[in-house]
Parts: sequence; C-alpha cells; structure tokens
Amino acid sequence: MNYLVDGLRYYGLTPFGANQRGRWEFQAVVSGAIGMTVPGREGRLARRTLWLSGPGHVHGWAGDGGRAARVVVFHFPTVPEPLKRLVRDDEAVEVALTEAACRRLRALAKRAMGYWRHPSAGMVMCYEHVLLELSLLVYEARRGGAGDPGADNDSRVGEALRWYAERVERNPSQAEVARAVNVSPSHLRRLFHEVLQAAPKPVLDGVRFQRAIQLMAEPGVKLSTVSDACGFESQSAFSRAFKAKFGCAPEVWRG
Repeated sequence: MNYLVDGLRYYGLTPFGANQRGRWEFQAVVSGAIGMTVPGREGRLARRTLWLSGPGHVHGWAGDGGRAARVVVFHFPTVPEPLKRLVRDDEAVEVALTEAACRRLRALAKRAMGYWRHPSAGMVMCYEHVLLELSLLVYEARRGGAGDPGADNDSRVGEALRWYAERVERNPSQAEVARAVNVSPSHLRRLFHEVLQAAPKPVLDGVRFQRAIQLMAEPGVKLSTVSDACGFESQSAFSRAFKAKFGCAPEVWRG
C-alpha cells in the first residue's frame, strides 16, 4: 500500500484538481457526498459510494459546498488479475455501498492505519487482506454478486487463489491447489479458463509477483527476503523471473 487516508474532506471548498494517478486508487465516501471529476465533465455527487481507478486515470474530486465528507482512500501498486480484467484504462468503476460496507471500510482503514503509523511484522499481511477485501467488493459488484450464473465457479477460483496466496512462500503446485479446493487439476484449469480466461500458472505467478511488488514498495525490505516470501528458490531466480515479466531488474524497478 502506498497511500492511506481516513478522515474528513471539504472538496466543495477546496476541490481536488484532476491529475493523472500513478497507482490503483480506491476512494470511498462513507458519510456526506463527493463526486469524481474528469477533464471536461463534472461528476455528480454521490453518497456511500466506492470508486476504483487504475494507473494513468485522470480525475479529481468535488464536494457539497462547505459540507464535510468522510472519505477512506487506499492506493496500491497493483490489484489482483481478475480485477484488472474488469477495469479499462480510461474508466473508473463506481460501486454503491451499504451502511455495513461503509462500517467495514472504516474498520479496514483503522487496522491498516495502525500498521501505517507503527510498522511491524504483520503489516504486509494486513495490507494484502485490505486489498483482497476491496478487490472482492468491487469484483462481485461488477460481476453481479451471488446472483451471477458464474458465481459458483468464481467462488471456487477465489478459494483457490486465497489458499495459494496464504502459502505463496512455498509456491504450491497446481495439483496441491486443486486438491485444496476438491477438484482435479484438469477441472481447475477449466475453471480458471472460464472465470479468468487464463491458465492457472500465469494467474498464480501473478499472485507471487503481486506479493513481491508490495514487499518491494516497503523501504528496507531486502530482495532476498522478497524472494523467500514469494516462493522463489533464490534471489537470482527471483531477479530473472522479475526481469522476464516486467522487462527490468527488481533493483531498477525500485529506483
């Protein structure tokens, strides 16, 4: 996580001008009203709403006159692959929130804020948990939730991804993942192709690299620690795999 806010904003008095974001941004208004603005178009004010935009999206924020709004904002360097497939570069996704969802977002922000102010060993797990909850909220809203005809398959794939993510440091095989969710390896492949239009291996590799990028975004984390935490045999193996996927060495990506 690269940025975190939980507080009052007066976007009506001091609008946040449109600019290009460099990260994935989740911004929610949990009380009051705000609106996303894009060049050439004023956004409508909305209450109890979550917006998700990807890197490169240009937008700002406006508010309701002098009235305060409480917002919760999270920025992440990446999001899970299923979510990337649902969000186009030139659009932002807007999701209506229930009162319960608003309370949950504030609870997530409160927990994350504790680690933000006082980093400790549980920080990365907390941030990953926050990202997964936010991503699932948007994904289910976009896909239609439990009423979606593919919801059962989505759930099985999600279960597989969560199981793998919790054990990514040992890089479980596809056969192990399949056994964990009570399907055969061939059926697991069919599920992944149906839900994600991709084979399990690149998606599971994406989970590893997602963990790696989150770790590398934290100052002071050694590359050897990253490689161990992400299930690579060695730091050199991690560096080779990272360069093959992203076109640059991890040291270069870190700047």
